[in-house]
Amino acid sequence: MFVLFLLSDTLSTHYLLYSDFTQLMFVVIALLILLVGFHLHYMMVRAGIIPMLVPRPVRREYIGLVDDILRHDEFLKLKDFFHHTNHIYDHVVRVSFISYAISKMFGMNYKAAARGGLLHDFFLYDWRERKASDESRALHGKEHPHIALENARMHFEVSELEADIIVKHMFPKTKHLPLYRESVVVSVADKISTIYEYYCHFLRRNR
Repeated sequence: MFVLFLLSDTLSTHYLLYSDFTQLMFVVIALLILLVGFHLHYMMVRAGIIPMLVPRPVRREYIGLVDDILRHDEFLKLKDFFHHTNHIYDHVVRVSFISYAISKMFGMNYKAAARGGLLHDFFLYDWRERKASDESRALHGKEHPHIALENARMHFEVSELEADIIVKHMFPKTKHLPLYRESVVVSVADKISTIYEYYCHFLRRNR
C-alpha cells in the first residue's frame, strides 16, 4: 500500500493528476481491492474450492463488441486530441480492454464495460486549452463525462448501463455514486490506465 501511495503521490505532484487527497486515496483503495480479489480467486482455484472456469479475454471477441465504434469517423477524431501522455484514442482503448477483461473474468456485462469504457472520454477538444482559464481543471473534470455521453448518444445506441459508466467514470471527483458494478470497474480501469500512462512517460523521460 505504501508503494502505491508513494507512486500516486509522486505522479500527482509532478503532473497535477489528482485534484484532492480523496481521489488519491480512492485510487489506492480501488487498486488494493482489485489485487486482493485476484489473489483470493487464485488461492480458491489452487485449493480446489472453485473450478478454473474464468474465461480468457479474447482480442477477436473484444473487437467484435466494439468494432463499429473503433471504425467510426467521428470517434477516430480522438486521435487528434492530446490526453495524458498520448492521444485520447490510445487511452480509451486501453481503459476499454481492461474493463472488458475484468468484467468478463467476474461474470459481469463485459460488452457494456467494453463499449462504455471506449466512450467514457468521447469529448472532442483539447482540455489543455480550458486549463488557461480554469487552473483547477474542475470545469473539464466535471463536465466532460456529460459531453462524452451526449456525443456517444449522437452517434451510437447507448444503454442505461453504458450511460452510467460514461457519466460516473470520474467518481469521486464527481460526487454521484456509480449504480452498477461495471461502472466501478471502468472507473478503476480509467485510473489504472492513467497511472500506467504517466508512469511510462516518467520512465521514458528519465532514461
